[in-house]
Amino acid sequence: MLQNTNNVKDDSEQIDFSYYFSVVLKHVWVLLGIICIGLFASILVNIFMQPVYKSSALMMIDREDSGKIDPTSFGAWSSDEDYYRTQYKLLESRSLLEKVYNDMNLDQYHEFKNPNGWFKLKNKINIVPITRSRLLNLEVKSYDKNLSATIANTIAKTFVADNINNRISMAKDVIAALETTERSPKQQELLNSMPQVVNSDFIKGLKEQEIDLYSQYVKFIAKYTKNHPDIISIQNQLDAIRTKIDIETKRLVQSIKIELSGQFSGNNIRIIDEAIVAQGPYKPNKIINLAIGLAGGFVFGLLIVFFLEFVDKSIKSSEDLKDKLKLPFLGFIPMDKNKKVKSEYEIMIKEGNFLMAEQVRNVRTMLNFALSDDRKAPILIASSVQGEGKSHLAVNLSVAISQTDKKVLLIDGDLRRSRLHKTFKLSIEKGLSNIWNADEEKSDFAYNIQSTDVENLFVMTSGMRPPNPSELLNTPLLEAFIKWALQNYDAVLVDCPAVLPVSDTLLWGGYINKAIFVVKYGQTNSKMAQNAIEKMQKVGIKILGGVIAQYQPKGLTYGKYGYYKSYNYYSSDNK
Repeated sequence: MLQNTNNVKDDSEQIDFSYYFSVVLKHVWVLLGIICIGLFASILVNIFMQPVYKSSALMMIDREDSGKIDPTSFGAWSSDEDYYRTQYKLLESRSLLEKVYNDMNLDQYHEFKNPNGWFKLKNKINIVPITRSRLLNLEVKSYDKNLSATIANTIAKTFVADNINNRISMAKDVIAALETTERSPKQQELLNSMPQVVNSDFIKGLKEQEIDLYSQYVKFIAKYTKNHPDIISIQNQLDAIRTKIDIETKRLVQSIKIELSGQFSGNNIRIIDEAIVAQGPYKPNKIINLAIGLAGGFVFGLLIVFFLEFVDKSIKSSEDLKDKLKLPFLGFIPMDKNKKVKSEYEIMIKEGNFLMAEQVRNVRTMLNFALSDDRKAPILIASSVQGEGKSHLAVNLSVAISQTDKKVLLIDGDLRRSRLHKTFKLSIEKGLSNIWNADEEKSDFAYNIQSTDVENLFVMTSGMRPPNPSELLNTPLLEAFIKWALQNYDAVLVDCPAVLPVSDTLLWGGYINKAIFVVKYGQTNSKMAQNAIEKMQKVGIKILGGVIAQYQPKGLTYGKYGYYKSYNYYSSDNK
């Protein structure tokens, strides 16, 4: 038993894809229209977009060799990633791009003509590192295919040249000090502070001796004059030690010069492949644009479709009828697409099982349950506005009731826009408006009722249109006619006018207090329907239930059908 409960819960939580599919089908033309707009927009982009060309230069950036002497280095890179990220940023630096911009006179080209032309140039550049390598592609986009290749090569070459200059820029003072014989105090201090000189053990020993001798020199000079033999001896020793320090420093400097010359002759950044002129445009990519137009139109169309469904306040299911209008559900009346029928009720009198006929009979059955306390009660058939299928239901339901061997009277209660005389091809000379006639014969109730080609079905048309319909309906004579009709007929149905435009239906409610409310599938606004229902209920009309007319069942034909299809039809509604 517990297992069955869980199964029911799982089924209820499943997504009903049939609902979403039905929503798309309902607005399929909106969806197709938006897809066509997206496709058309992509075609316009392909036609009118100015072609953009892309050229790329392949470069290699090696890690700096930490084993060589580099007087310009003030600290090691924390990681390879830091080093390469720095190089990528240098490739996009303002100083480099300004130099390229000015050297190439890019301001003469319209796409780069701007006070901050280097910034426009930056927007045309893309650095694309190649994964798991030291290579990168320097991509440049331009409206001119030759210009894009030239810019890419110029940036690459300028970057390589600047890298060489940057590597030796801080060593220029060292090289100048190495190559001159007469050094300034600043140059000599720079040489003396070099790591190779400072870290030499031999020079360290000589300097320690120099310090000791200088200490003795200071003590003696305080006691003796400069010409004293001890001071002269110490001075000679100091000069000899300083000469040795100078000679050793020169030897180290010479070796540094040789090593620096070898180091500066190389470069860790190289151009592997220069950029070549592009064979075709990079943009627009016509195939991708068309795909984006189709996909974007489809996605945007779906959003619009479900937005329309979300804001749609119409009635489309039995659940909508119960939840939005608080009415019992009596049944669906499918839309009749058969244009070859001779009359509006022809399917009801044909032999065989037809979906339309079976649904009307289903409404008849549900109506009998609703009228279990008073099977002969007269019924108003009403709707909120015109064109919702109210008269179609009234005609076919009257035929269905007459087929149960009941004598049925159908009254055209719309004195303003009558149509039952056209449906049954009856005379409009006789009808409801005549019961107020001064001529006794013409005002006779039975005189104004006409038989039809359907057995047991009789119709009272609206008659000639009166100048004051509301006043005629608000008289005791109408009540007398209703009582007479109930005595002579087994069932009385009144096809009323729409509730909201006029008050005629509410006046009928003064004599007939039971009604069927008809809504049009996917068209009737729930707010308007609620307003009409409230008006009817305020005058004491009990609404037995609602019928959804002009329903369009998916996957079913409008001709004959079997019980299996009928079962599926109800099941899809119950989900």
